[in-house]
Amino acid sequence: MELIQSGKYSLVHYDPEHDHFIKTFQPKAVDRLRYVLRIRPYPGHNFALIAKRLDELGIATPTIVETARYRSVTENIHGTPLKQLILDSPMLQEQYLDALEAFDRHGIHCRGLHTNNFLVRDHRLVAIDLDAYKAPRWVRYSRREYLDCLKRSLKGQEAFLFTGLLERLGLDENYQPRG
Repeated sequence: MELIQSGKYSLVHYDPEHDHFIKTFQPKAVDRLRYVLRIRPYPGHNFALIAKRLDELGIATPTIVETARYRSVTENIHGTPLKQLILDSPMLQEQYLDALEAFDRHGIHCRGLHTNNFLVRDHRLVAIDLDAYKAPRWVRYSRREYLDCLKRSLKGQEAFLFTGLLERLGLDENYQPRG
């Protein structure tokens, strides 16, 4: 087992024998309480719920081998980070904007929708880190927060993607409907 990534609340290991990624979660106490009270799904369960939801929207996700409350195991995608390819590929730019537009339309929220959290395999976008996504259960998440997070993520050479999303959504730079 090889440690691939150590985050604030999670660890990612690679199992070369099975070609799987294993993500374990160590959430803070307040989040554990949210899970126990069923305010939010456990991160491993959320991974599976989001994967199903994205599949319904036509957005590819990793193949899930196993999920548990604080663990998810997925097959290796063998993909290339979108960030490395997006500037030179109008096709991938369209796929990425299609996904962002679908997230907005269906109220799916994530602070990490930057191009490093997508892989490309066989010319198709694959969304990863699904445990961080939130799908509305009772109340839709803030569109402004969603757009603000994207704006912060898509800077420099990728800023045109955010502008393209606003155009697709019919919004101006203040997120108001274009008149």
